[in-house]
Amino acid sequence: MEKKLLVVLVVVGLCSTAALALDPMGPATAGLKQGQFSAGLDYAYSQMELKHDGSYSWDVDYGSYTDTVPLKYKHEDTQMHKAYFNLGYGVADWLEVFLRLGGANLYGKRTPRYSEGVDGPDTWLDETIYDSSTGFAYGFGGKATVWEPSPELKVGVLAQASWANVDYDIWFTGVDDLGNLWGVQSPGQLDFWEVQIALGVTYQLAPKFSVYGGPFYYWFSGDFDHKGSGMYDPENLDYDMAIKGSYDVEDVGCFGGYLGAQIAVTDNIAWNAECQGAKGALALGTSLVWKF
Repeated sequence: MEKKLLVVLVVVGLCSTAALALDPMGPATAGLKQGQFSAGLDYAYSQMELKHDGSYSWDVDYGSYTDTVPLKYKHEDTQMHKAYFNLGYGVADWLEVFLRLGGANLYGKRTPRYSEGVDGPDTWLDETIYDSSTGFAYGFGGKATVWEPSPELKVGVLAQASWANVDYDIWFTGVDDLGNLWGVQSPGQLDFWEVQIALGVTYQLAPKFSVYGGPFYYWFSGDFDHKGSGMYDPENLDYDMAIKGSYDVEDVGCFGGYLGAQIAVTDNIAWNAECQGAKGALALGTSLVWKF
């Protein structure tokens, strides 16, 4: 039994170098019998860095001047909260699928970035605190037990994906080549997908207590579009300015690790909590599940 526990700890330790994963994973092994249902609540908190790569265009009414400017910037220390209602079904004793419905919220700061226009204004993308509205999110996935050498030790695979949509604003300020000050707040919308694939081990230490974890692969991809208008010269109130932009938001795929614990509160209710880590980022998740 000691050797089996050592295997669990080694597998987790190989990849627990800090996770960008934003959704709780729970044990990677199936926990429902064939034909059994489950309902529960999931919550996740995470910190990460989002990179934006795209361009914005601006138009000023004094001469209908239009310019398109490439722009790259990043949102540092982005904090995300996600909450879901979770519904699961046991397809077989070794396989379960699940669906999540809920919401997501972002909070963080934007790194200042200087951009030089083409025959137009020089632009500062200010360091700005941003706080999104709570947007709709959903997810789905499945778990399969692939090896069960003993009643206490199980090995499984998990695959899950989620999508979310949140609103937040971007703020541009700058000085053009004529010395005119300008500033525009531009409301935007972020849509993004996340995918997680994990190989996990579940080990029962006591009748109502188990530990689980293992390595996983994570991928994030999204789109951010914004459009707004404001005063081109706030001091003289001379011109109105319109601005819009579109960016790819992504973090390259990466590997990480996670470790968690599950407690059987009753015969049909279980609670678990976990930590995920990769690339210097961190995610914490928890779930409460009722089986029926």
